[in-house]
Amino acid sequence: MRDEAVGRADALSARIDHDLATQIELLKVLARSPRLDEDVADLAPFYEVATRFKAELPHWDRIFLANIAGDQLVNTGLPFGTPLGHVVDEAGHLRVVAVGKPIVGNMVGPGTASPNGRGMVSVRAPVIRHGQVVYTLAATIKADRFADLLRAGLREPLRGIVVDNAGVIVATTGNPDRIGQSPGPMALKARAEGDAGVYRGLTPDNAGMITAFRKSPETGWSVHVAIPIAVYQAPFDRSVWILAIACVAALGLTALLVGLLRRELRAERQDIQAKAHAARMEALGRMTGGVAHDVNNLLMAVQGNADLIGRRLRDRHHVEDAKLDRHLASIKLAVEKGTRITRDLLVFSRGGSAAHVETIDLAERIGGNLGLIRQSLTGAIALDLDLTPGFRVAIDPVQLDLALINLAVNARDAMPDGGTLRIALERTTLEGGEEGRAVTLSVTDSGVGVPPEILPHVFEPFFTTKGVGSGTGLGLSQVYGLAKAAGGGVSITSAEGPGEGQGTTVSIHLPLAEETEGTAVAGWADAPADRIGPGTRLLLVEDNEEVGRVTTALLTDAGFTVRRVVDAEAALDLLSARSPEDPIQVVVSDIRLPGSLDGVALARRVREDWPDLPVLLVSGYSDSIAEARALGFTVIGKPFDTAGLIKAVTRAMAAPAADRTPIA
Repeated sequence: MRDEAVGRADALSARIDHDLATQIELLKVLARSPRLDEDVADLAPFYEVATRFKAELPHWDRIFLANIAGDQLVNTGLPFGTPLGHVVDEAGHLRVVAVGKPIVGNMVGPGTASPNGRGMVSVRAPVIRHGQVVYTLAATIKADRFADLLRAGLREPLRGIVVDNAGVIVATTGNPDRIGQSPGPMALKARAEGDAGVYRGLTPDNAGMITAFRKSPETGWSVHVAIPIAVYQAPFDRSVWILAIACVAALGLTALLVGLLRRELRAERQDIQAKAHAARMEALGRMTGGVAHDVNNLLMAVQGNADLIGRRLRDRHHVEDAKLDRHLASIKLAVEKGTRITRDLLVFSRGGSAAHVETIDLAERIGGNLGLIRQSLTGAIALDLDLTPGFRVAIDPVQLDLALINLAVNARDAMPDGGTLRIALERTTLEGGEEGRAVTLSVTDSGVGVPPEILPHVFEPFFTTKGVGSGTGLGLSQVYGLAKAAGGGVSITSAEGPGEGQGTTVSIHLPLAEETEGTAVAGWADAPADRIGPGTRLLLVEDNEEVGRVTTALLTDAGFTVRRVVDAEAALDLLSARSPEDPIQVVVSDIRLPGSLDGVALARRVREDWPDLPVLLVSGYSDSIAEARALGFTVIGKPFDTAGLIKAVTRAMAAPAADRTPIA
């Protein structure tokens, strides 16, 4: 309250200073009237001008014009020609003549000294011609104006007064009879000792007050804002009673508080451990990506060499060898298991950028995983399905399974007493997308709902409302990442409180895949004869020696003529130098490459400079896979077998050039 009083006093002092300055500026405008330019002024026209001027300012009472000797020449409160006396405030008049600058006068009245028997404040300004003061101009302003300013800037229980330079009350929010009187000894002492501060005082009826004041250095006026002692002390007195009651209650609650404190300390330690675990998981995700890339390169070398060995031995002996086939099948099976392990590691660490994208039917995939979903629920939760078949999307199926399990676990925790979990598919449209070319997978529970203030944060990593140890806060983040990686989005709606129509709905919005049912990866038979055939020249960009050697051999055996380089700069140099006699008809590049350009940057340069040249990207793992797919480039994962590689290369060559135009 004291701080508010100080602030109000400062603000009101500035407001009154500004208002007085405005009145002086108005008076200075009148002082420049051409009616006063002559050596002997034509006073009758000036009287008319001053009267009209005053009429525009209802808070002005009268305007006076006096000569240097102090004789009044004009008084707008009397008819022109009425005999006039000497100026009332001779000291103020002489000061204006001496300094040649406007001044703010002191309070006049209320009483006989005031022209109308009520409180007035005067402002004076010199009339200067040829550098000399020839007249003084004064205006009396109704003190009510300052009372209005005071009341507009204060609210109960604050009270205020305005004191002029002579120590007289000009305005008050209380008893108007105090106008023209002294504000009291404490107020006068505070004014004399400084320009601002807080002091204790008494009202005329001896009520105690705590008063803040601010004195203007320009006018000497001061604004005093007071708080009644009873109001000022009330919070303290109330606090004393509350504190006394609380102390008595605390005697009985000490043991409970100690127990709660211990529990909070344990929770804080668990929270620190959970955050450290989350940090380790994030570091593991980054490390796993690098490990996956290297391991997949090794698996690629094993896979490719196994394919080459089997093909070469069969070509040499021209017979089927069952034992050889078993050994090669064992190698292939081991490679497949190793590939699944690296992918499972990426899913475990939530390395969503290593997604293995497939085009799947959502209803078919969800229906095939109902067992896992039911295992995530309790027996008291019913499962309601509305799975319209035919919605095909390009997505990582493993990550989709994980997202559904995450949502089912969240729904289970929101329905401790049972309820219904509904999974539905519905055709929709993505923002900015083609009408009806998207599908919404919604998961709805009938649980307790999510508070509105939490909804904007639920997809943030590590945000969770569950207790420590009950969740990492990454479940919905994984759902969000899955939707974004698939080119869609995710939304959530919720209503708090169990009951009909209540609960939470998480909606995953996904674009429909362009591939329709029955479409297969293009092979040699699908490719135009004038683009694909024996001797097709292919540029391979691969920095790993073993992977580069085996991939070159696989493509050569398939009938391609292969040129291999180890980085993007060398690839661009070779493409720039190619000739019609030695063309490059397709580019196959790893995403991770040494140097300043990776495979995605190389593919974009090729698309810009040679739009008719198809590009295929391969990778064991890279943060840029999602970017490459978003730009429309085909990406196949390592390790791949011969048939998969050949199909991917020939399909890239068979695609129309229009499908490879840059994406804005």
